[in-house]
Amino acid sequence: MQESPKSIYIKTFGCQMNVYDSDRMSGLLAHQGYALEKDIRKADVVLINTCSIRDKSEHKVLSLLGELKALKKTNPGKVLGITGCVGQRMGRTLLQKAPHLDIVMGPDAIDRVGNLVGTVLKKGERVLDVQFDADRKRTYSQPSIVYRAKPVEFLTIMKGCDHFCTYCIVPFTRGREKSRPIAEVIHDVKKFVAQGTKEITFLGQNINTYGKGTPENLSQLVEEADRVEGLERIRYITSHPRDLGEDLIAQFGSISKLCPSLHLPFQAGSDSVLKAMSRLYTRDEYLYKIERLRHYCPDISLSTDVIVGFPGETDKDFEETLKVLSQVEFGGAYLFKYSPRPGTRAFAYGEEVPEPVKEQRLLQAQRLVHEILDRQNKQMIGKTTQVLVEALDKKAKNYTGRNPHGKLVHVFNAGEACVGKTIVVEITEATGSNLRGYYVDAPRTQRQIQALSPSSFL
Repeated sequence: MQESPKSIYIKTFGCQMNVYDSDRMSGLLAHQGYALEKDIRKADVVLINTCSIRDKSEHKVLSLLGELKALKKTNPGKVLGITGCVGQRMGRTLLQKAPHLDIVMGPDAIDRVGNLVGTVLKKGERVLDVQFDADRKRTYSQPSIVYRAKPVEFLTIMKGCDHFCTYCIVPFTRGREKSRPIAEVIHDVKKFVAQGTKEITFLGQNINTYGKGTPENLSQLVEEADRVEGLERIRYITSHPRDLGEDLIAQFGSISKLCPSLHLPFQAGSDSVLKAMSRLYTRDEYLYKIERLRHYCPDISLSTDVIVGFPGETDKDFEETLKVLSQVEFGGAYLFKYSPRPGTRAFAYGEEVPEPVKEQRLLQAQRLVHEILDRQNKQMIGKTTQVLVEALDKKAKNYTGRNPHGKLVHVFNAGEACVGKTIVVEITEATGSNLRGYYVDAPRTQRQIQALSPSSFL
């Protein structure tokens, strides 16, 4: 009698790159005969793909280890593994701290996940794989991606970072920069588009240096993607101000499918703090890049990252950060309190800014950003915008999507047939976090909507 396939459950923490890595593991394991399971209690193999970028993220994972221990006690044959950045950073320490763990592996071990899981299942051995790839050329084993029928997809095109900002753990958990060849990336883009994908976001920790050490670069990739028939939108994250050259900036005025939106972290408005962070640019250099972006694309929507409370940050330094937020008027901002990460240079600086001060600065920056976003979004009321409809919102109440500027839009009268289509929406309501409105080519009353067939929304 043939043995039924083993089932696997993968839980993902962290960024879109981690989501993509989980998809790769799912694809590789499915190709090797594993069945994907949605219930962690029923799965034969449980993998937790982890994030280590901030202390809080890591604590969530370590807290989950207690729950995993209970699962192992109930079913001693269940295989438990920690993958991703926490696995890379803690390595053998995790195996020592958590005897119920069977696998600890880093991001570079993803292509070997089938062999690692198989070793535990067949031999009962605990395994550790946190070796970085020695080859600077980054390619993936095939098949390694699940090409799903989703309107919007994220596609990793490179990994790692060579900058070593003093607060950042990425070079220690993701390694040095490695890029996938353009031909390989475009192959994936075409596969996604064939399944119905309309928008691709290219992913990389320092994406502006894509192709470093090769004849290829990001501007060439964007040009190639722009020629893919059926693809409507292109985005990429995350950019580093030091490496955002004029060639990339100019494309926002010349590449039709490149969305008028860019995530460009500035982290701090003070030159002294930027120097302590080893960000390799000054406040004025950053603002000059903003000026050039708006020269080529006047309506570009910019988002950013900001760290408050970095060791040595004074009240005056923080005021400089607020000035940049006010001057640029970002269309989105991710604001964080400084989180010391073991292994980084800044970890040795100590916690010089008291926690209450960091908290107060964070709240002040959040209020300013919210005021800007609220004003920006309310200026959209009465206007129309193009929305690529993605799915129902979390409350299963309205279909949602994003406009070219990256704004989240809830559409009151969109139907299921709108998913995967770009529609024109009139904005009637706005908050600091999203826009809301009506599909202009569809009825607006519930009675009218219920009287129509799904094809009426095409």
